[in-house]
Amino acid sequence: MKIIQYSLGLPPYRRGGLPRYSTDLAMELSANNNVVLLYPGKIPFKLNTKMKFITQKSIYPFKVIEMQNPLPVSLGLGIDASAPYMAKRNKDAIETFLKELNPDVIHLHTLMGLPIEFLQVAKDLNIKIIYTTHDFYGLCPKMLNDNPKELLKSRKCSLDCMLCKKGPSFEKIRIMQSHLYMQLKDTVLVKKIRQRQKNKISVMPYEKQTNKVSTLEMENRFKLRLYYFQMFKLIDEFHFNSSVSKNYVEQYFPDVKEKIINITHKGLKRTNLEIKDFSNKSINIGYIGPYDEKKGFFQLIDVLKKIRKKNTSFEFHAYGDIVENDIFKKNWAKNHGIISSDEMKYVYNNIDILIMPSLWHETYGFTVLEALSYDDVCLVSQNVGAKDLVHSTCIFKNKEDLEKKLMFFLEDPTKRINQEKKRIIYQHLPVDFSKHVSLIYKELYVN
Repeated sequence: MKIIQYSLGLPPYRRGGLPRYSTDLAMELSANNNVVLLYPGKIPFKLNTKMKFITQKSIYPFKVIEMQNPLPVSLGLGIDASAPYMAKRNKDAIETFLKELNPDVIHLHTLMGLPIEFLQVAKDLNIKIIYTTHDFYGLCPKMLNDNPKELLKSRKCSLDCMLCKKGPSFEKIRIMQSHLYMQLKDTVLVKKIRQRQKNKISVMPYEKQTNKVSTLEMENRFKLRLYYFQMFKLIDEFHFNSSVSKNYVEQYFPDVKEKIINITHKGLKRTNLEIKDFSNKSINIGYIGPYDEKKGFFQLIDVLKKIRKKNTSFEFHAYGDIVENDIFKKNWAKNHGIISSDEMKYVYNNIDILIMPSLWHETYGFTVLEALSYDDVCLVSQNVGAKDLVHSTCIFKNKEDLEKKLMFFLEDPTKRINQEKKRIIYQHLPVDFSKHVSLIYKELYVN
């Protein structure tokens, strides 16, 4: 079978669950199929409507193709001006590319950077289009309101929306999609610049982002949301990676053809096949992810500070970001920063209780699956898709509920952490990647 995987790019340039899953999927499928991984690349200095599809040198067993002159990729940072994100693209190069490749399936892992013309040409050529819900990019809750235009005059929106917040300018986005930036992204200088920018963003509470937009921009914002709706309607089948993603998307599209299949990634396996009793005097509480509001990081900090006044039997270990926070000045809290995938096994072995406190609707959450594979206790908010994998007693509704459930373990950790570890050990987890890919192939590609 000929398959196109459309992703944001390849690790380590693109981080996170989306590029990891799409890359692993492409690798596994390439053993018996003709696989191409397509990603949005550079935007030319002189703007035009013509696209190019350039094959890149690769160490992978599948072909890697850069889609040049895509639409901007905001990476969930928000959108400044809407017009560039729905700029027209000429269909000629797209049609030539798809006819030459002649794929049976186009598997989308995001809509970022993808022009609608690509999907329109694919539909005209009767190519099956599948979409995996790694994010809710393109869906704005204001569109569920009777008068969305009135609401779109303001940038204030829900934490789930990746469109309303004011993001980097088009020029900054274009730099971030350049080949030069790809080479310099992990240099000391660029890391410092990124840290400064992220610190600025993190100190702006979400509820205070109420700045108004012009009438023209409001109209463009409305058109952009309709643009994404049209793209979603061109998709043949949705692969929901959790019940959370299914319930969220079906608010907008209640009649979509869909399947729920929890995802995993290559190399993940059950680490502890026998029960190892917890006996530490100090409990290591872990958080993995960006240190921002939508991930619930600040609410978690509030809860830990409150608990610390009556229980000092724990340390807090944070992984995954370069943003500074006053909590890390405490002698019981440590910021480990961004950790490579090779080092994550040490992270999970160090953690006793992982907390995933997302305030926005998290479509899944690889960190929960990974932590469970090391038999770590996982407390997750009801917004996290990976709640499909944990016991109901470990799912919390709000700050107060998190405090209550965390205190339950801290009050008698030897007994209660060990009880939960025993339950996890005997739990079936979707960690076999080969079986997962076979299921994706059978349920989504063939049927």
